[in-house]
Amino acid sequence: MNVDGTRFSLGKLVFYALGAGVLVLVVSIPIILAIAHWSPIAGLVVALLAVLAMIAAIGTVSRRMIATAEREILAARAAEQHDRTARPPAARPDGTAPPGSLDPRTIEPTDRNSATDG
Repeated sequence: MNVDGTRFSLGKLVFYALGAGVLVLVVSIPIILAIAHWSPIAGLVVALLAVLAMIAAIGTVSRRMIATAEREILAARAAEQHDRTARPPAARPDGTAPPGSLDPRTIEPTDRNSATDG
């Protein structure tokens, strides 16, 4: 999917998120089996904790990937808006830009709700 000049792949998001869950599962299965030999109840508790860890891993990976895509989209929009509204600054005789001129590559998006940042 191409949104505002950035590329976001839903397939890549699914692959990485589910891959993180499978990685947690692969690591936790030997631990569950070892503990289940000792006590079946303890094995069940560890298995439930492994399920919660899988959910946390999937959520963390997907949230980070979506946040990265959101930052790219907001930065592209801010740069595009800056390009439309900015007048080219008058260059100094030595060829440098005057103070206060903005570089669209360094603009931070300001329309982001910081209360929802993780």
